[in-house]
Amino acid sequence: MKNIYAKSFNLRTSDFDCYRKISPASVLDLFQSVAGEHAALLGCGFDDLFARKLLWVLVRTKYQVISQPMMYQTVRVKTWPIAPSRIGFQREYLIEDENGAPLIKGSSDWVVIYNEQRKIVPVDNIYPEMEFLTEKNFDARLKKLPDFDIQGEGFLVCPAFSQLDMNGHVNNTEYANFALDALAPDERDEIKTFQIDYRHEVKNGEKLNIYTQRHENTILIKGFNGSDTVMFVCRLEM
Repeated sequence: MKNIYAKSFNLRTSDFDCYRKISPASVLDLFQSVAGEHAALLGCGFDDLFARKLLWVLVRTKYQVISQPMMYQTVRVKTWPIAPSRIGFQREYLIEDENGAPLIKGSSDWVVIYNEQRKIVPVDNIYPEMEFLTEKNFDARLKKLPDFDIQGEGFLVCPAFSQLDMNGHVNNTEYANFALDALAPDERDEIKTFQIDYRHEVKNGEKLNIYTQRHENTILIKGFNGSDTVMFVCRLEM
């Protein structure tokens, strides 16, 4: 079994914001694409697990920008899984330019759940027999992001049908758009690191109030639903 997967992509204008900086949603979409394709090649993709009444669920993702990609640039995106822990799965990512120079590195934590009961499944018999790589992009495991006190009314969003994924809830990339829309960064802001924790799945039409807190170059963002449940938390280092 191939323990690493790589694919080339041509970056589009839609992958960049109004300041020509790659958007977090586009980075997460590249990660999502290669992770899904690699899992399918390993026999544990969406369709493979769905046939077993199981689903992959993304818990958190972090990435660091080493060098800002350019519009229309061709990049190569690599991904590889780390040997799973008792209930968790870690997957690494690396976005490189055509010469192999690193642009963005990332990592993500996943679990597998039962489709109907929404309960976490042990890691047994998810991956095939294979030799896992040990290289990690960050020295420490990703940690749960802290909470913070809210002020003001927040930024209101209402997810709709076009933002849903195959699991029937809002796609992980859309949360990053919600966070950036609430923040509305200016041209001087450039994201160095980005992490997002997915606390609960957001459904079609479920309104969210999103709040931000900024301390110098560190920004925390979180989204509440109508029941005051924290649905996601995000941290940006500028």
